[in-house]
Amino acid sequence: MSNSDSHLEWIENLKTRVLEGKEISYEEAFRLIQIEDSEELETLLHAAHEITHHFNSNQAGLCSLINAKSYLCGEDCGFCAQSVRYDTQADRYTLMEPEKVVEAAKRAEKLGTQNFCIVTSGASPTDTEFEKILEIVKLLTQETKLHIDASLGFITEEQASRLKEAGLRRFNHNLQSSREFYPNIVSTHTYDTRVETIRALLEGGLELCSGGILGMGETKEDRVRLAFELKPYAPHCIPINVLNPRPGTPLESQPKFDPKEVLKTIAVFRFIHPKSNIKLAGGREANLTSKEQERALQGGANGLIIGGYLTTSGNPVQEDLRMLEAAGFQVKSRR
Repeated sequence: MSNSDSHLEWIENLKTRVLEGKEISYEEAFRLIQIEDSEELETLLHAAHEITHHFNSNQAGLCSLINAKSYLCGEDCGFCAQSVRYDTQADRYTLMEPEKVVEAAKRAEKLGTQNFCIVTSGASPTDTEFEKILEIVKLLTQETKLHIDASLGFITEEQASRLKEAGLRRFNHNLQSSREFYPNIVSTHTYDTRVETIRALLEGGLELCSGGILGMGETKEDRVRLAFELKPYAPHCIPINVLNPRPGTPLESQPKFDPKEVLKTIAVFRFIHPKSNIKLAGGREANLTSKEQERALQGGANGLIIGGYLTTSGNPVQEDLRMLEAAGFQVKSRR
């Protein structure tokens, strides 16, 4: 048996182990993410796709979001166009009125999304903002059939419980990177603050959406570490963002991220998180061609953020739906 054949067999054996409900180690995941041989990469992607469909349906997970409060955050996350510390020319406005959010949700629902996320800039909502957000969540549950999610920064267990009672299903709070790399991109809060928020969300009864951003200057080890940092919390959804450097931010000159590294990272995340909904999220269009996005959807990813992001636009929705269908996923009929 050649060395290449033995590597292919090793990947297949890891896949079988995951399909049997067992886990791979950090060392095995790190070896996977270092794959460079084209045949081995194709075997890795195919194995990740098989794991995806074994543990998940072939219905694509689609999520739309609304930037309900923009460019009003005092934190210094180096990737973020909504920090007031940076001159990014992003639109600035306070928390939207409930009726405006509901209108946006109804438009998203007509496009075929199942999940709608309310996103606000800022470390935490004020008491007044939080009460208004509760009102928005209640209205959305009454006037749409969407699953309602939110991303509101740092919140307490009590707030998580109140959001759940109002009708919120899931809360997004990304770890963004490995613990080791995090101080390179944020100084105004700690990694433990993010972890504590994740614990509060779970204790409050909400489902967890948590992932990270690729291409900020981190190493392959950092990407694998992030996957294992998330593992104890079993996120229902893992958004994989790819840095789209925004003018005015500290990372504005970061070079475009290698698409092959995106593909490998998603596949490795699938081996580590076989049951999660792994979504291609912000920055995918800026770093990946439609064909590369399709490959990611055939190599471990099984969902998309559609209809644009917080401060940047995305693919036309119909293009995304065609891409999902080409990758073998079912999507709702286009309206």
